[in-house]
Amino acid sequence: MWCNLSLPGPARQILTAKPPIMLQTYLKIAWRNALANRSYTFISLSSLALGITLFFFITIWVKRELSYDKGFPSAQQVYRVETDLQMQDGTTSSLPGAGWPVGRVLATDYPEVEAVTYMRNWSPVIKAKDTHFYEDALYADEKFLNVFPYQLAEGNAATALSKPYSLVISTQLKEKYFGATENVVGKTIMISDTVPYTVTGVFQDLSAPSHLKFDMVGSLNTFCAMYPKDCKEEYASGWFDVNMYNYIKLKKGISGDVAQAKIKNLVLDKAKEAVAKTGFKPALKLRPVTEVYLYSNMPTGRGTTGNIKMVQLFFIVAIFILVIACLNFINLTTAKSVERAKEIGIKKVLGSNRKKLILQFLTETGVLCVAATAISVVLMTILLPVFNEFSGEAFTARNLFSAQNCLLMLGIVVLLVPLAGFYPALVLSSFKPISVLKGRFSHAPSGAILRKAMVVTQFVISIAFIMGTLIIWKQMQFMHNQYLGFDKDKILIIDMKKVPWALRNDNSEAFKNTLLGWPGIKNVTACTAAPGRSGWDSQFAWPEGKPKDAQLIVEYIPVDGNYIKTLGLQLKAGRDFIAGSKADSTSAFVINEAAVKLFGWGNADKAIGKKLTTSGKEGTIAGVLKDYHQHGLQQKINPVVLSLASFINIYAVRYDGVTPKQATNILQAAWGKVYKGYPMEYSFMDDDFQRQYAKLEKFQSLFGVAAALSIVIACMGLFGLAIFTAQKRVKEIGVRKVLGASVANIVTLLSNDFLKLVAIAVVIASPLAWWAMSKWLQDFAYRINIAWWMFAVAGLLALFIALSTVIFQAIKAAIANPVKSLRTE
Repeated sequence: MWCNLSLPGPARQILTAKPPIMLQTYLKIAWRNALANRSYTFISLSSLALGITLFFFITIWVKRELSYDKGFPSAQQVYRVETDLQMQDGTTSSLPGAGWPVGRVLATDYPEVEAVTYMRNWSPVIKAKDTHFYEDALYADEKFLNVFPYQLAEGNAATALSKPYSLVISTQLKEKYFGATENVVGKTIMISDTVPYTVTGVFQDLSAPSHLKFDMVGSLNTFCAMYPKDCKEEYASGWFDVNMYNYIKLKKGISGDVAQAKIKNLVLDKAKEAVAKTGFKPALKLRPVTEVYLYSNMPTGRGTTGNIKMVQLFFIVAIFILVIACLNFINLTTAKSVERAKEIGIKKVLGSNRKKLILQFLTETGVLCVAATAISVVLMTILLPVFNEFSGEAFTARNLFSAQNCLLMLGIVVLLVPLAGFYPALVLSSFKPISVLKGRFSHAPSGAILRKAMVVTQFVISIAFIMGTLIIWKQMQFMHNQYLGFDKDKILIIDMKKVPWALRNDNSEAFKNTLLGWPGIKNVTACTAAPGRSGWDSQFAWPEGKPKDAQLIVEYIPVDGNYIKTLGLQLKAGRDFIAGSKADSTSAFVINEAAVKLFGWGNADKAIGKKLTTSGKEGTIAGVLKDYHQHGLQQKINPVVLSLASFINIYAVRYDGVTPKQATNILQAAWGKVYKGYPMEYSFMDDDFQRQYAKLEKFQSLFGVAAALSIVIACMGLFGLAIFTAQKRVKEIGVRKVLGASVANIVTLLSNDFLKLVAIAVVIASPLAWWAMSKWLQDFAYRINIAWWMFAVAGLLALFIALSTVIFQAIKAAIANPVKSLRTE
């Protein structure tokens, strides 16, 4: 009788084995099944390994993004003081700083505040060993090391920044400037060639990254020692000079929300005259320091900011990729279940219960998951440099396989085993032994429907990624190719940040004249900012015809008389500056059309001759420029005011008739004559402007990689199902061929079912992708319109990829000898 059938040794041992032996037996069976089904094992392992690799890479990037400013003990007590300026129309301008007097009032009048520190930007040029260096730096007061408790390897944190011309440096700078010297406290570093600063401390790096970017901190008292009058006036009345960063440390147990409610109207209460004069309604806001990087979009100093939406998006992408890989495994495992039906039936007849069978199949899943994880470890080691290139990070193998990350990887395996193995285990363990052993077993219709649903789900995710990638690419192309309102070609930008302020100004005319003496150099301008760089943001403006409380803000850019001509800006009305004109330098402005609109002057012609006061200067409008993009297309064209002034941050040099290489050689020759000994940093203006899109380009690349991997993983599963379908229908194909079906007929038969599933996925994915990408495009002031053809192209591409995936196996089945297939039992 059939109930006397015997099992192979390992299967028989399961019924009587003790748990350790049972597990050993399960592992042997898992290994043998993997070898017996090499193609399915390869597909399952490959898709799982790719899914784990991408998931792990994105997860460690997300972890790093979320770890900013959490590396010191009191991080939960520290807040940045920000200012919201409310306009009459109800709009609000948010600034990352506060007026000068704010910090002192917070320190004296609010018992909830334990400490307040002041910070502002600093751009020191350091002379050492006959070489000039430029370091990321801040000015800060003596409370800085209380609010941000960096550990000092040398020096006293309580006094390190109390005296003027004091300097705290990082351990890297200590090695850079002093070599292996054991103690550098008391040694000097020469700033701007002539000012000696005394090193009073050496700080150790925080274990976690920070939104503050600096390698040295100079005492803020130094600034006040150099400019005592300005400093005194600012601390007394500079309520609206919002160019100082204040960070506060609240006492333990004090809620940030409670403290914010108390300080919100501090400026309104303490500076009634200044508020009445400007008309602005300022409100102070406390932002937890742990949220500055991801949530504020407003850096402090030269620090960078992230984007919580991007972090969330990529984590969702990682989960989707992992889900696709798991669906592959589930689909292939349940599809192959028919081949193991008799094995399961015999085990049940011999007494194996469902619990043991589920344990066996979960063990097999665990083996595959562990193997896939091992493969992903190898892949991550190989692909780490590529990932660093894409993400802009500098992860090392040590970072990658830290104790925390190894636990994370273990957690992924623990999560994957039930996620990928529990449903197949339930399906396989549910087979009826009598039906199976009598040969009446077949897949339930519900199982086929579920497999189709999983295929559709996989391709919905993958096709949505493809559609998103196409829309992102089109938006980036639009931004790169949009006319900006000026001629950015054949312009070189020279950054002057590594030249002392006095030297760059004293030698400005000499440098420009030297350059203009070379053939091929057409124009040169010295200015604070060119398009792609910020001028003086958020400057108050009082135009003629508007009340003093009109609350208008502009971007103010000090330039020289050659600025408009050099950049190729176009005048709408009026005239350009007259180079060398004393009258223009004291009282002339050139504005853009956006400023005319903001000031309510009607049109460009009517604006000529109107009076304007801004940034400490009073004058009249000499010219109006056609609107141009001072910044990237993420932002609307803001009101811009140009004025003649001797503030030089950069030179812009237009060349023609010479090659870019020849032009850079000319720059270097002129630089060597005028600024010898200082490093020259230059870039081409088109590259300089596009640098604003660097984060978006990385986002595009990472999203594209995710889309490519998702479609690869989905197609691997589709390929496995195509193999299974061809094997399952081998006799049907043989009969059809005997009856006259052509190869094309067979290929169409086998491909149609899969293509229908992909077509359904296209229909489902299109509205989802449209909704998601419409949300994403809302962050751009200038953006593309999402067109129907984008979805059509993505859908056709997905159908083509799917057809390419299954057609090989379909052709292979179609050209097989029907005699062999019909003889096969």
